[in-house]
Amino acid sequence: MIEDLRSFERLLVRASADLGRALQSVQGRLLVLALAATTLLAYAGKWQLQACVERGGGGGARAIAGAVDAWGDGATLIVLGLATLLAGRLAHRRVLVDAALVLGVAGLWCWLLTEGGQLVLAERRPKDGGAMLLFALGGHGVSGHASGAGLVFFPVRDVLARNARPIVRGAVTAALVAWAALVGWSRVWLGMHFVWNVVLGLAIGLFTGLVASRAQGALARS
Repeated sequence: MIEDLRSFERLLVRASADLGRALQSVQGRLLVLALAATTLLAYAGKWQLQACVERGGGGGARAIAGAVDAWGDGATLIVLGLATLLAGRLAHRRVLVDAALVLGVAGLWCWLLTEGGQLVLAERRPKDGGAMLLFALGGHGVSGHASGAGLVFFPVRDVLARNARPIVRGAVTAALVAWAALVGWSRVWLGMHFVWNVVLGLAIGLFTGLVASRAQGALARS
């Protein structure tokens, strides 16, 4: 356990530094600008997009969306990370331990950025009127479920499945993309978020997961 805590600390320091460098790089700034432009477009048409996603469906769609809502929250990710860490230690599988540590480090930054975004962009949920407030508690301008769905992508694909055969990695990638799409759809369909909230959440999750996964790889090679 002490070894895992030290590994977590080293990874957190490395990932935090890499995250800052990524945001300051030319590529990072271009990606931020592209994300901002996409988000603004989605925000401008948020009610039209909302109506398109909410159209149709029935009992089956509600059941699926409800299940995704229940299983796609942060508590599930915490349990998943702890279970992966425990399984890795009991089975002496380093890949499981590494995946759990990456998920923990990425999850910490993902949570901080998501909470910060919800504080600044304190928008009300669509079902509550969707009014935009700035710098207020209880905001929903960034989808936490979507950030969690994006968060798991790189830790699972590039760390947990790093030694898998190409066909397996392809199947894992497809499953992770499908999960992210399902989570995003469910949040909009249930009236919990607008499309632009989901876009921001996915971007935060993917970014933090990618940085932590690459930091783990760099530490393993050093």
